[in-house]
Amino acid sequence: MSENENIDVETPEEETPEEETPVEETPVEETPVQDQHPGIAGMNGGIIVPLHAVNLPVKRGPGRPRKVGKKPTTDDLIYHAEMMRQKEAFILKDELVKATSSRLETLETLQAVKSQIAREAAALLFARMELEKHGKDTTQISSRRIASLREITSIEMEIKRLGVTIIDLKSERFQKIFTFFLTTVKDSAVEVMSPELVDLLFNRLETKLEGWEEKAQNL
Repeated sequence: MSENENIDVETPEEETPEEETPVEETPVEETPVQDQHPGIAGMNGGIIVPLHAVNLPVKRGPGRPRKVGKKPTTDDLIYHAEMMRQKEAFILKDELVKATSSRLETLETLQAVKSQIAREAAALLFARMELEKHGKDTTQISSRRIASLREITSIEMEIKRLGVTIIDLKSERFQKIFTFFLTTVKDSAVEVMSPELVDLLFNRLETKLEGWEEKAQNL
């Protein structure tokens, strides 16, 4: 083969790009939304639970919920009626209530009030001691007891201001004086009277003196 001879070289043909077959898009039907609230769709396309309400606590209006009381039974009514009767009987027997309800002098009323406050102060002292046994705070009870003692002091000062001393006929000192007086009277009667008359006199006197402290206090 000579140098001048042409050598045919096969030139590769350019690949023609294949035309893509257009795919027809099937339109998707939109599911209607009810009431414009996105949610979980039901079988018929309705809204079962709104998405914004899923896993959220149920909200309640302000204030405590109304509590409907249980209707009392017949036994409950009988019990409460009995408690009211006992309460009324207790109030009527209270010394302070009797003192303020009757026509006692101011000094007797003050004495009754002082006695009641003293009882409450003693009850507070007992409650404080019980709390101290268990290591609890007693500051509030101590403050209340101090206030009660101040009230007693104020009443005592008012009695002194009035300038009259109240005699406690049931006190141990006065009872000793009264016993001495009766013994003296009996000794004198024995000297001038027969034993039968002495017994008759003091039997009658003992009957007359029953409850004499209350009678004398109201004089």
